[in-house]
Formats: sequence, C-alpha cells, structure tokens
Amino acid sequence: MPPPPRSVRIHHCTSEPYRFFGRAAELALLDRALAGEPPSVVALVGPGGQGKTAIMQHWLERLLARPDRPDGLFLWSFYRGKDADLCLREMLAYAEGLDQPPEVAASFAVDRLLAVLRRERWAVVLDGTEVAQYDSGPWQGRFVHPELGRLLEELAAEPLPGVVVLTTRFELPTLATRRHARLIALSSLDPESARGLLGSLGVQGDDADLDEVAAAGGHHAKAVELLGTFLVRYHGGDARRHVALPAIPDIAGASEEELRVARVLAAYQQALPADMQDVIALATAFRDPPTEARLLEYLISGPVRSLLHTTWGRQYPPFAGRPVGERQALVDETVRLRLLERVGRAGPGDASAVPVLDAHPLVRRAFEHVLGQAGQRQTAQARAGFLRGRPDRKKPATLEEAREEVEMFHAYCEAGLWNEADGALVALDNPKHRFLAPALERDLLLRFFPGGDWRQPPLWSGFGRYRSLAICCELLGQFEEALSIYRESDAALRGDALLALGRIEPLCKQPHAQHPWQVLWAAYRSHALCLAGRMEEAAALARSLVPVDVYEWVHVFECLLRAGQLAALDLKSVLFRPSSGDDHRWADLARRRMRADYLRCLAAVDSSLDLNREYAELIDAYDRGGLPYERALTRLSYTRQLIDQGRWAEAESVNGATLELAQQYGMDIVAADSWALAGLLAQRRGDQRFLERSTESERALRAQTGYGGHVRR
Repeated sequence: MPPPPRSVRIHHCTSEPYRFFGRAAELALLDRALAGEPPSVVALVGPGGQGKTAIMQHWLERLLARPDRPDGLFLWSFYRGKDADLCLREMLAYAEGLDQPPEVAASFAVDRLLAVLRRERWAVVLDGTEVAQYDSGPWQGRFVHPELGRLLEELAAEPLPGVVVLTTRFELPTLATRRHARLIALSSLDPESARGLLGSLGVQGDDADLDEVAAAGGHHAKAVELLGTFLVRYHGGDARRHVALPAIPDIAGASEEELRVARVLAAYQQALPADMQDVIALATAFRDPPTEARLLEYLISGPVRSLLHTTWGRQYPPFAGRPVGERQALVDETVRLRLLERVGRAGPGDASAVPVLDAHPLVRRAFEHVLGQAGQRQTAQARAGFLRGRPDRKKPATLEEAREEVEMFHAYCEAGLWNEADGALVALDNPKHRFLAPALERDLLLRFFPGGDWRQPPLWSGFGRYRSLAICCELLGQFEEALSIYRESDAALRGDALLALGRIEPLCKQPHAQHPWQVLWAAYRSHALCLAGRMEEAAALARSLVPVDVYEWVHVFECLLRAGQLAALDLKSVLFRPSSGDDHRWADLARRRMRADYLRCLAAVDSSLDLNREYAELIDAYDRGGLPYERALTRLSYTRQLIDQGRWAEAESVNGATLELAQQYGMDIVAADSWALAGLLAQRRGDQRFLERSTESERALRAQTGYGGHVRR
C-alpha cells in the first residue's frame, strides 16, 4: 500500500501573483507531467518578470484545491533562501518526515531523494534557480552546488511518476540534452492577457489605450503590473496618462526588462516621499529578505539613523521618533503599490510560517541602480552594524540558525570591510565540518574574489584561506580544483587529492617536503610507492615513520594494508586510542575504519567486534558526512569481508556502489580495485564474459595511472 500523501511543505514561499492571465499551454503541460507523462523536469526559462513564478504559483494553487494531491508537494524559492545545501536537507527532512533538516552531507541527501522521487509521485518546485547557477564564464548556467546539479540531471535522465519544475532566467546547458527534460522559453504577454491584467488592476480606457500602456511596459508582465498600479494610484486609472512617464533611463549593462521596470520605478520615485523610498531601499538591501518585525526593528536602529540622517542628510523625522502605527503604515503602502511584497503564509505545512518582506528581483535591482555603488556599500555597512549589535545574537547551532550570521558576512563583503568579513567567517567555525556544509563555506570564501573566481587576485590583500577553500573542494569530490587552489606553501597537502585521482607519479618523484609537512608527505609517499608496485621501498618507509595525527596514520595504514604487513602495527597505536574529544568526527571515523580493516585482515586477532555491523555503520556515517574517497575505501573493505563470508550477492551490491562513486569523482585506482573485486565475484559465479570485461577494465585503469601494486586487501 502506498504511503499517505504528505502535507504541503513550502519554504521561502514565492509571492502571490497579483492577477493571472493566459499560459494555458504551460499549465496543461505541468498537469500532464505530474500525471506521469513526459517530461520529468520542466524548466520555465525567460527574463525576470515574464510570469515564470506566476505560472508556477497559479499551478500550485489549482493543485492544492484538487482531491488527488500528489504524495509530496515541496516548494523552495531561491530568491528567499539562497543556500542550496539547506534546500537539499529540507527536502530530505520532508521526504523522511523529520521536523528539522538532518546534519548530513548534500551527497547523502541527494542519494536518498533520488530513491524517493523515482518511486513516489511528487511535485517539486524550485523557484528562481538562477540564484544557484553560474551567471557568467565558461560554466554559465550550470548549478554552483554540484549535488543540486546532480539531483536535477539524474531526474531529467529518466521517467518519473511526478515532476520537478524550475524557474530561471538562465539557460540550463546540463539539462538541455537530457531526454526527460523540457525547457520552455517564455515570451512577453500577448495583447489580450495584457489588457486583462490592466483591466483587473483598475486601469480605464479602450483597447487601443490599454494596448499603448502594455507597449509602454514592453508587454513585460511585471512592468505592465507596476505601470497599471501606478496609473491607478496616482492618475485615477487613466490609461492615457502613461505618456507622462519619464524617459527610459540609461543603465549600463541593463537588460530590456530591467530598463522597462526601471522606467516605471523612476515614475514611482518622482511620486513617492523620500522616507518611503528609503524604506524600500533598506528592505531590498537584505540578501535574505527580513521578516516584517526585523525590518521595523532595523528602521529604528542606530546604524540606520546614522546612515539616513548623517551620511545621506535626510531631513524628515527619524523613524525611531515616530509612532509605531506610522512606521507600519509606510510599510503597508509599499505593499499596496506592489513595490514590496509580504511573502509566506502562516498556515499548516508552511515551513516559512512567518512572512518576510521582499521585492521582485527587478524591483530590487532597480533600487540598487538608484543607490549606486557608494549607496550600496553604505547600506551594507549599516546592515552589518545592525546585525552585529542585535541583543539576541548567539553562536548558531544549526545551518538554519546561521542564516543571519551569513547575512552579516555578506553585508561586510558588500561594504568592502574585508577584515570584518573574515572575522565573521571565523565566527562560523568551519561550516564544512560543523554543519557538514563544504559547499556553503566554499561559496563564502569565493566572495573574497572578483566574480567568485579564485583564479583572480583576491579583493582583499589579507586573504589567506586558500587551504580551507581547497579542503572544501576535496570534501565535495572536486579534486582537480583542489589541486589548483592549494598555494605553494601548502603544496604538500595536495597528497589526498593526488591519491584520490590516482596521480601517484608526483608523490613517488619527490622524496621530501618542506617543514612542517615532512611526515605527512612521507606518509602520502609510502602509500603512492605501494600503489606503484615498489612494495619493499614503500613498506620500509612506512615502518620508519612515527605518525602524529590520524591523517598521517591513514596513509601509513593503507601502505601496510596493501603490502600485507599490518602485523607491524602496535595494537596500542592510534587505532585503539580513545578519542581526545577535540577531534572532529572525521578523525574518529578514520580510527574506526582502520581498526575494522586491521581486525578483518588479521583474523588471528581475537575481537568481539561485529565487523559486518561496524562496516555498515561506517558506510552510513561516511555517506551522511560526505568524503567520497573514504566512502569508496570503506566499501572496498566491506566487499572483501562479504566475499570472505560467501555473501556474494551483498558483495556485488556494495561493490557496485563503490564503482559508481569512483566513476562519479574520477577515482581511477579505486575503480581499478572495484573492477578487480567484480572479476573475483564473476569468477566465483562462473561468468566468464563479465570476468573478461572486469579484467580488461582493471588493466586499462592500471595502465592509465601507473598502478602496479597489489589490489587493496
């Protein structure tokens, strides 16, 4: 019996369409896709304000009213919540019925979600994914978070019982060629829909007059909506008054839709009082939209008063000295004019129950143009001062709680206060380890570079966190990028990425490294020499070392494991040493993994440890935490254990997952070992054809990498 439908889960809800017209073909396609027909992934692609979000929101409203609701209905707006890591965890929490997003790696969340979405009928809506895509360069349109990209690409490669809907301004090169993806380019409003929209707003005139208003807005949905609202509010709805609009402003690099909206907003700025304009500018400066209470608190704060009345020289009465009702009335009026929007629903199933105040991205960008670079830096500095000084500030315990700290970090960056931004990053205390969020920390570190390109000189001469950036990439399995990011002073730390990729020659060639990495490099080198088949030299080097930390031990251990000399290890060594309490989870897992391999290989050692259970727990822990290389090594060990026990079907399943990991992350030596185990299993089954295939695949990988050592035991 299928599980009962879940309640609706809406995160960072989109704005409600003010009025909705047309788009029948797009709505019908979404209905068919949700019913199990092709496609599996639908992307609504087009300029901002053309109605992508409105189509999606209108479709959801109809869906909620139907009795045959899907098994799951999940919405995330990247306009409101920009963290893809948190999005994936929240989706997993929804899938598994959890109240809070679990502390797991994004790769684990994607693996679990793929299984659920392949068997259950879901409607997943990801709004504004351009926020999570590269906006320029050779990777333009690709997803910044590798696991979000993997989720969508795999879902678009096969039929699904439900549908995933994206809205974006950018092209989607990784989805364009997927068989079960459909990319729909949205055009401008047709004349009938534009007239209907204007009439619903209260604009008065004959069809010709309304067509002229629509043309003035470029038949662009958001521009037409704003223009209609402006005419009703300031000109009694007279369509003919559109001729009084200012000229289209000259904004370098702005798109056609940005210019249309900017023209309408220029008319608003002529009509709006200065204090209301400032409310909008302050509200739209937040990277993650504030709640109404937070915005009202911000308006009366010291940093805002200093910004408005000292820096900008405003003459109107300060917000702090006005009655609460007057401040609230200003906010209410901006919402009535559709310049700000109350976004979110306080209701069952809504994970963002407290509404936030936000603006359409085009409105936001128009006010950024008005502020200019200097004004944007000044508002960022005020925002950072407010967030730093708030009385309820505390060290975040979860990724969700870290959002305001992340907001403060970005505010410092926008203000050009790089030293303070670095301090805010330090206060987050390694999100890659604390929150299992290497993608989040990587993106924070990339803020120190122009356009997020670490190949360029950093914007701050004091930046020195290349090592952290490289480690984030390693944790994500982006080994090639990590190799390039490490600076020369940290060159010895490249060993992990080199070994994961099967690049053993550089390690074999270089006998020594500079202080303080001599022992670590020697540990890497012993491992590499063993892989190269120089067994005696490798084992002699490994036995001569006195490893200090667990990371040095890992590679000494791998060398002795492959050389068949684990008996050289002292039972009282690091493998059986209790945790110090200061080590993070990876150190403890590494000890457990090495201890399990030690006991597996030295069967004469008496142990009460259930190795099958231990390996299963280690695999689960590594899957939850990420670390693709360690995930693969643990599976190689468990496959050996299962083969020794004659549990061949289970061994094939575990080994198949190993090979997938190795191929996904380019770990060629791991792949060679996995093919060797596949060949062993084929031999025991008497499958000569698969044995030949496995042997040839292993041989090709060995030749490619120079791997001449023993298969991992």
